[in-house]
Amino acid sequence: MPRLLQRSRRPDSRVTGGPEHEDTPLELPPYEPPSYPMDASIKQKLASLSSNRETDSSRRQYEKHLSKSSNYLFESVGSINDILYARKRSLAHMAEKRRARGEGDKNDNEVSLEEYVAELEATINELTDSSEEALRWVIDCRAELEDHQVVLEKVMEGLNAQQPQPAPKRDNTRGGRGSRRRRVAGSDDEGSDADAGDAEAQEPEDDETDDIPENNPPLIGVRELLEAARKAKADEYDALSAHQRYAVNNDYISFKRAWHDALHPEDQVPLPDPSTWFDEHGRPTKNAVVDANEDDDLVVEREIIDLKCPLSLQIMREPYSNHQCKHTFEKAAILEFIRNNGGLAKCPVCSKHLRIKDLYLDEVVLRKVKRAAEAARRGVDDTSDIEPEDEDSSMIVGKSVTVKKEKDRSRRRMEEINADDD
Repeated sequence: MPRLLQRSRRPDSRVTGGPEHEDTPLELPPYEPPSYPMDASIKQKLASLSSNRETDSSRRQYEKHLSKSSNYLFESVGSINDILYARKRSLAHMAEKRRARGEGDKNDNEVSLEEYVAELEATINELTDSSEEALRWVIDCRAELEDHQVVLEKVMEGLNAQQPQPAPKRDNTRGGRGSRRRRVAGSDDEGSDADAGDAEAQEPEDDETDDIPENNPPLIGVRELLEAARKAKADEYDALSAHQRYAVNNDYISFKRAWHDALHPEDQVPLPDPSTWFDEHGRPTKNAVVDANEDDDLVVEREIIDLKCPLSLQIMREPYSNHQCKHTFEKAAILEFIRNNGGLAKCPVCSKHLRIKDLYLDEVVLRKVKRAAEAARRGVDDTSDIEPEDEDSSMIVGKSVTVKKEKDRSRRRMEEINADDD
């Protein structure tokens, strides 16, 4: 706000001789609605905002930031829960070694690690919950951005529907401002009263509004129209259930998959049906599992993970899934397949139509590839397609988000415990 509108200064007492006063706020006049509708040129400028190059660039930049935020959230939720799983596995391994030695009581190292894992689990559960809440907020922001064009169209509809308003009538009575001014100006003239009366009689009538009805609805400003349109869209969005807002959103689905995979990295427990992700009050549920005894429609078989690409028949290094079906392919193979079919191809497995823009790097499958390779190096049968003797480290590709401080602290703690245990 300009400074002149913020404060009005009292006259300097040194000049006026009056008392000194502190600055006092300036009282602005009350808001008055617009008296005349916008002309065609102003409406055109307002309508061009939605297609303006600068506005378009800002919108794309905002979309880019929202997309990155979603990616960071579902990548990080998998990483932090992977850390928790690794610590739990170390604790279980220590307990197995103790039992193998025939010892019943836990030693100090195992007790220390057990306390550390409990503390870590509480912290990671809190971080997971806050990440899930943050992702829902990002999804809400994207929904508001997608409604931007509709909101502007509603504003333009309101402006175009406005009708011209009649001009205010002049006060020509004796007590009015105009007659009073004329009386003051002609007070010394004996014929001033007569002249004033003649002037009032000869004053032309304002007949510019003769053809404008006086019962037109009042005009509404652009700001009020914008706020009303945004509120209408917000109310429409809020009326949707949590399932409709989030459970069918691709970003939220990726988040749940990453979270679930980190909680069940080896036993291949299937992801619960999206209908179970929120309770009747719209609150996210935790650790929902499929109960075959309660709902036959939710009965699913244990997942069978095939890490081979259906096209190349090789272990995937860059697994790319899509938003049209559940199948995953090696990036190079599926890109070549789609391009060879003119940019629109049927999925080789289920015949759903795929385009390049439907593809995305599947971080969940990528983590499964990494874990299978690690299990192969340990000589453990991980029920995957990677043989134990295959130790090709080039199979482990991709970039995952890590919590460096936590990893360093965990590594030092584990090294100390393992050194004492040995």
